[in-house]
Amino acid sequence: MTDIIEPFVHYLNQLQAILARDDIKDELLMRRLSPDMFPFHQQVSTAAALSLRCCCPLFNREVANFKRPIVSVADLQEEIDDTLDYLTQLQDVSLDEMPTSITFVAGFTNHTLEPEKYFQLYAWPNFLFHFSMAYAILRAAGIPLGKGDFDGFHRYPAGFSFPS
Repeated sequence: MTDIIEPFVHYLNQLQAILARDDIKDELLMRRLSPDMFPFHQQVSTAAALSLRCCCPLFNREVANFKRPIVSVADLQEEIDDTLDYLTQLQDVSLDEMPTSITFVAGFTNHTLEPEKYFQLYAWPNFLFHFSMAYAILRAAGIPLGKGDFDGFHRYPAGFSFPS
């Protein structure tokens, strides 16, 4: 596990760029894809929290928590800023004393996995799930986001769309 922090930092920065757009308004915070799913603000907050729930145990740290009462997009941006600052500080910590296993709660069940499987099978996929749900909520709300907004790599000419 060479650099477990880098993908979280990359995608949290993508999320920050999305939140900084002029068309992302506070009215979107309570939007949901389905009535039984988290609203937009919770999807974003959960993605940020999962980055910490992954990295902190791998570095033998207590799981940091920067969640705040969300009343605005600016609150979400601050939560992600705090998370990015913390993750950046962790990059200087040695992984020499990585635990042999990590016990965690998923829903209403407890699990224990070795660190690499914890990252690959639980933490990273769950982070991407919540990031994807936040993206999907914005798309469903009519926000014109593209794949490049999601991953930071894809670029298409203005007005481009795939044929149906």
